[in-house]
Amino acid sequence: MAARRPRRTAKRGPSKGAVTHRRQHGLLDVLPVRTVFVVVGVVGLAALGVALFGPRRFRDEVIRPISAATFVPIAAAVTPQADRVWEETRPWRDRVARILASINTDEVREHLAEQLKDWIDRFR
Repeated sequence: MAARRPRRTAKRGPSKGAVTHRRQHGLLDVLPVRTVFVVVGVVGLAALGVALFGPRRFRDEVIRPISAATFVPIAAAVTPQADRVWEETRPWRDRVARILASINTDEVREHLAEQLKDWIDRFR
């Protein structure tokens, strides 16, 4: 009877979505460096746009339409809420103003100056 060799198990391929090749991280793979490169590139393109169009045309044709498209709708959405909150906090703001006015007297200032002097003397 001949000796049997042990049977090799079939090699399985990588599962779906598995990383098949790992590479060493280079300088460009570090997130802050990549972010810096992106920011520098965007700033460079903006400078090129200003140089080609001129500052006035760039402001009129690029900056103003972008601000009109973003700032105006946001301001329109936030303004009613901001006005409501401003009116709701009126009593609180009045109370804080009264407290600040009540402690802003000569007597309080003298007492505070004396406490500050004592505190400074303690560290000498």
